[in-house]
Amino acid sequence: MAYRENAKILKADCLADGVYEIWFETKDIAKAAKAGQFISVYSNDGSRMLPRPISICKVENNNLRIVFRVAGKGTEEFSKMKAGEYLDIQGPLGNGYDLGKIAAEIKAEGRSFDKAILFGGGIGVPPMLELARRLDCHKNVVVGYRNSQTFLKEDFEAVADTDVYIATEDGSVGTKGNVLDAVKQEKVEADAIFACGPTPMLRA
Repeated sequence: MAYRENAKILKADCLADGVYEIWFETKDIAKAAKAGQFISVYSNDGSRMLPRPISICKVENNNLRIVFRVAGKGTEEFSKMKAGEYLDIQGPLGNGYDLGKIAAEIKAEGRSFDKAILFGGGIGVPPMLELARRLDCHKNVVVGYRNSQTFLKEDFEAVADTDVYIATEDGSVGTKGNVLDAVKQEKVEADAIFACGPTPMLRA
């Protein structure tokens, strides 16, 4: 079930060039959210009617965090918001990951579910954080960035039973190339794969 709320901003920060985070205090949305879902964020500018869909990055009790890249006037407005201000949001939206069902299906096939690879590329990195926090197995998180501005790296490293591998396009951190290059170089293996990122990355 999705809810629409006028949510208070608890925290708003810049994480990297053009990448921002907002923490919202919610009544129902955070409690109902599953890993992999998103919210629609509405502009306070009446001339922009369509909401912006943004993945849920992290949930803590009644609070939820989004991390987004400025890609137009709507997200530019959100990037300038301050703690104590309000935005209308709707969610949780999307199917998300039914982790209990996924684990049951894997085990029904006679396979183990002890290790998972989580691929995240660009702005597909944020939703992988809540997934890593909820998965009850060893996580190999492989995330790709343009350069050394590896936003959320420390958040992933703080998740229990998790190894983090970095790929950067310019080679400034970790493996030079994409997430698949990092997997090959580090010889990362797993029983299940979860991915979120640009279409070329998912096709590969």
